[in-house]
Amino acid sequence: MRTTRMTRTLAAAGTGALALAALAGCSVDTGMSSGDETASEQKSDGMGDDGVFTVAAFTAGYATPGGKLTLDDFVEKGEEEGWEVTLYTSQFDYDKINSDVQTAITQGADAILAGFPDPRQIAPLVQAADSAGIPIFSIDGGVEPNDDFVQDVTFDQQQLAEVTVGGLEEAMGGLDGKDVMVIGHDPHVGIQTRSGIAYDLLEEGGANIAGGEMKQALDPGTGRTEALNFVTDYLQANPDGLDGVWVGWDDAALGAVQAIEEAGRDDIPVTGVDALAETAAKIEAGSPMYGSAAQDWIEVVDMVIGSMNEYRDSATLPDEHFVEVEAELIDPSNVEDFEPTLGVS
Repeated sequence: MRTTRMTRTLAAAGTGALALAALAGCSVDTGMSSGDETASEQKSDGMGDDGVFTVAAFTAGYATPGGKLTLDDFVEKGEEEGWEVTLYTSQFDYDKINSDVQTAITQGADAILAGFPDPRQIAPLVQAADSAGIPIFSIDGGVEPNDDFVQDVTFDQQQLAEVTVGGLEEAMGGLDGKDVMVIGHDPHVGIQTRSGIAYDLLEEGGANIAGGEMKQALDPGTGRTEALNFVTDYLQANPDGLDGVWVGWDDAALGAVQAIEEAGRDDIPVTGVDALAETAAKIEAGSPMYGSAAQDWIEVVDMVIGSMNEYRDSATLPDEHFVEVEAELIDPSNVEDFEPTLGVS
């Protein structure tokens, strides 16, 4: 049996006073050096001397539906709170992100919001923030606790895998003996983790992994086309050898659906993660798209905004710095009542 490929390379080292304060739920001590003397002061709030709460927000995944929706919502709500928010984005270019955020730190940012970061690629900005005593709040910042973040709110990858594999099992009438393709994307920590868990759940249920191994999309931006090609090529070589497709995110899942439809088939169900508006429409239409796990990123933004307001007002950091929330499986039983937030124009 294949061992679940859980990512264990995230930074585990504490980040000084911020990490300790995060665990203790207390306010932050900051140190100021002057010559040979070091003075310490207790911050009464998280704002700078100008009385304005200045936030540097960043994401390398702004081109994805979830990234854009989440960060736009964060910026809008932060500004409604009276914050001064600057958003830094890139097309998965972490050199640019690290440079931009380090500049924001030197210019006096009071806090940082990391949107869907890859913890393995942001060490320079983490070090700069730690040195400056600036806390980093995160949305979907990994799959396990990481002391680089004073709070990380994310979705439970185990639960995402379980509900989507369960949906596929229901659609296929069981797992035992079924041929299932698994499509993942390892550079994304969350997709990598839930894909590995799903792979193991399928094998444990008696399913055969189509092609003998997981298919890997190279780039989220081309995931739909890559998944379409994976399924098209497989069906051409194995016309009767595919019973279902599990995909780690919806854009690629929709590519798999397209391939199945173009092959003139309607008997190969697909599940994904995101519950895009387009996905919901496909589910409701009775297409091969059977189900998707809805991640309510608006709720996550609200949780993080609340924590950051507490820091702004009293310099108090969260008691719980790794928060996992659960998703809801959207399938034919509930899609009529579902109101998508992702991919809505």
